[in-house]
Amino acid sequence: MKIKHIIYLITIFSSLQILSCKKNNLLTSSNFNIETSSDTILFDTLFTTIGSTTKRFKCYNHNSGTINISNISLQNGTNSPFRINIDGESGVDFKDISILEGDSIFIFVEVTIDPNGTSLPLVVEDQIIFETNGNFNKVVLNAWGQDAYFHVNEIVQGTWTNDKPHVIYGVAAVGYPSLDSNLTLTIEQGTKIHGHSNAVLYVYKSTLNVNGNLNNPVVFQQDRTEDYLLYSADSIAGQWRGLYFSNALNSTITHAEIKNAIIGIQIDTFSLNNYVSLNKVKIHNSLYSNILSQGSNLSATNCLFANSNNYSAFLSIGGDINFEHCTFSNYSSGYRTSPAFVFKDYYESTNGQIIFRPFNQANFTNCIIDGNSTTDFVCDTLGFDISGILTNVLFDHCSLKTEDTIENIVLNNCLFNPKIHFKNTEEWNFELTDSSQIIDIGKSSNISDDIENNSRSIPNDLGCYEYQ
Repeated sequence: MKIKHIIYLITIFSSLQILSCKKNNLLTSSNFNIETSSDTILFDTLFTTIGSTTKRFKCYNHNSGTINISNISLQNGTNSPFRINIDGESGVDFKDISILEGDSIFIFVEVTIDPNGTSLPLVVEDQIIFETNGNFNKVVLNAWGQDAYFHVNEIVQGTWTNDKPHVIYGVAAVGYPSLDSNLTLTIEQGTKIHGHSNAVLYVYKSTLNVNGNLNNPVVFQQDRTEDYLLYSADSIAGQWRGLYFSNALNSTITHAEIKNAIIGIQIDTFSLNNYVSLNKVKIHNSLYSNILSQGSNLSATNCLFANSNNYSAFLSIGGDINFEHCTFSNYSSGYRTSPAFVFKDYYESTNGQIIFRPFNQANFTNCIIDGNSTTDFVCDTLGFDISGILTNVLFDHCSLKTEDTIENIVLNNCLFNPKIHFKNTEEWNFELTDSSQIIDIGKSSNISDDIENNSRSIPNDLGCYEYQ
């Protein structure tokens, strides 16, 4: 009995040792990391008073052994409106959190915000940083900071009023493939629309009407309104996606400003007889292009496309387009290898085949194409070289900055490389000065005023501004 008792104790002791070794198998190599159930926590509750709400997510250990998270912290520390709770403790910084093999922990996130505080940004953002075996993971935290209308991945229609800002988070879609279409969104004068990172106002087989006026334009911009550490908020391009029309119905944008997007306005493949009409629209400081058209029907009058990191305009592969009294100018302060303006009537397929897509017509009248590069006007056309069809393209009484040889289009009374002399391109002021060489050389037209509603005299000045 005594020997059996001893053997029994040895067996128990050995089993405990095995379990202890398994439990204490701490994984310290950088090959082992944690996973989280979400990479973004969005607090989409609209508070009307000082409010507080809590959300949660999980942190997993899917590894064969115990893993130790050396640090979990809020990036903004005690300055953050967010608080996190782990194992019943609330704070902004936690050390040495262990998770056993196959186990997980809950992390609770709380936010307290007064949305009526006008000093706050529209969207308050922070990050939870996880440091594990030299690896860094993050979970982004977003909450509304001011009282506004928030559009979070939704179908929109009706009227956007100007009593509060509108914030787009993700996609605000006026119509959407396989869902609703033939919708109409009207935006009142003076309305402010703010896009979060990569947010887009998307118009699909529907109508967008933007009804600004000179004293109350509609403004589209990023949701970050406070300045960065070294740069102003308005100096950074690409802070949101922009406006995107796809097979849209007749739409109009009047007296609007669109700035700091990736692409200010993109217009793709319109149905027959449906047009986007731009009147007195300013598009500034886009990351890729202020305006991008691909097989679209587009009319623009008295519009300014200025200071992009790449293109002020990229107009391509067909459609029916008409620009009158428009200024395409790129004096971006950053390094730029692309021209301000590109016009192209073909594309190359994935197998290297050249596909010719001529324009039904493309007319440019009394326009300025200018910038701080040697060549800012590029007309890359095949014309009649492949199909025998002459592309119907006319530049009439335009100012063109280029050293290229222009082929396959019609030029009528165009001026090459004149001195434009804008007032202040660094401050986005593209009004003309009295030393400009494009004053009083325009073609007479039915356009009686300019982008600022100033009367035009005959003969007209080129571009969207009439010299005063």
